Amino acid sequence: KLKKNESKYNNNIIVTPKILHCDFEKSISNASITIFHNITIKYFVRHYKRSLEVQKNKLCYNEVENNHKIYLSNKALTNFPFINPEYIFDIYNHIKIICQIYNYFNFLNFLEYFNKTYLNKYDIQYWKYYNDINHITNNASESFNNYLKKLFHKKPSLY
Repeated sequence: KLKKNESKYNNNIIVTPKILHCDFEKSISNASITIFHNITIKYFVRHYKRSLEVQKNKLCYNEVENNHKIYLSNKALTNFPFINPEYIFDIYNHIKIICQIYNYFNFLNFLEYFNKTYLNKYDIQYWKYYNDINHITNNASESFNNYLKKLFHKKPSLY
């Protein structure tokens, strides 16, 4: 939308954001990369963890809650954004092998979801925060938006 309206509002303003913090939305990141070629995308960890929690509850809640090995494996997955990316695939494969040996079928389904969603669909560089913890939530931007709302009067209501 910025590029579309560029000629309409051309005041010699050039917008070149360096980092975009956003939800896990492929369309947002793809559009941002298309418009701003050198932008760095960073997905919010809270959304990552929440998505994993929802899927865990759907696919393997009892298996995780009743088995300490699986519980720890789940915790490892939820902390992947803070682990050196060089080790993520090794840890993932180790967890998968353990699940195959002990026949943790439900957790294997969860691992398949994780693999398709976070290891294949989203680039690890967009959701990893290892050695780069700046904003892992959108609290700062939400706070700023609330501040701006308070600065401007609301439109009068007819009701």
